[in-house]
Amino acid sequence: MGLNDLLSIALLAVFVALLLARTGAELRWPTTLRTLPAFEELRRAIERAVEAGERVHLSLGTGTLIGGESGSALAGLTALSQIAEVTLDSDRPLVVSSGDGAIAAASQDALRGTYARLDASARFQWTRARMLAPSPFSYVATLPGMLDAERVSVQLLLGHFGREGALAADMGTRQRAFVLAGTDSVPTQAQFFATADAPLIGEEVFAAGAYLGASGMQRASLRVQDLLRVVLIVLIGIGTLLRTLGFGL
Repeated sequence: MGLNDLLSIALLAVFVALLLARTGAELRWPTTLRTLPAFEELRRAIERAVEAGERVHLSLGTGTLIGGESGSALAGLTALSQIAEVTLDSDRPLVVSSGDGAIAAASQDALRGTYARLDASARFQWTRARMLAPSPFSYVATLPGMLDAERVSVQLLLGHFGREGALAADMGTRQRAFVLAGTDSVPTQAQFFATADAPLIGEEVFAAGAYLGASGMQRASLRVQDLLRVVLIVLIGIGTLLRTLGFGL
């Protein structure tokens, strides 16, 4: 095990320790989140959909559950439980789709767990979380039929998307649905900014769970991430200053 591995393990241990400490302090000193208009608009759109008996669709993207593409899909899975809870009383509860079998299985399990927690296991259906197609553009090609058949009026795109992301957002708009979109791909974020009603910029997609009312650990994780960013910025600044002054690092 090399020095880099040891440093990575040490950093992870520090992060976990800070996260647990901050989570324990949430009840006494709750984290205050800044207002993000995208999530405020989303709440209103979901309320309208529930009242009108229309469907909310959550897309977890076209990436995979293994590798660098998994982060945004996991963020979407965190938001899944909160959205499923809000739409449970609707005549047409949440439907979830993805372009990867492992993500589809994880979304089925998350949806089933949420229904069980809410004492509504009898209402759970496996087809409420599904894999539409195995490739990005074939996934997008199946979206119009599903959006129309399910009477979707709110579409959330929370996952990894490539160039096909703009098409997915545009299809939701053509369906006259409210579209909130966030991804870990910077070029696709720019496309979402032009095609979605409420685009998420930068790392806002990873805060979806906290803003939709997830556990205190989700809010605590945002505070710890901000703290670690400040520490890293300070260390970079100190390193740059020492290098400028001629001290070798």
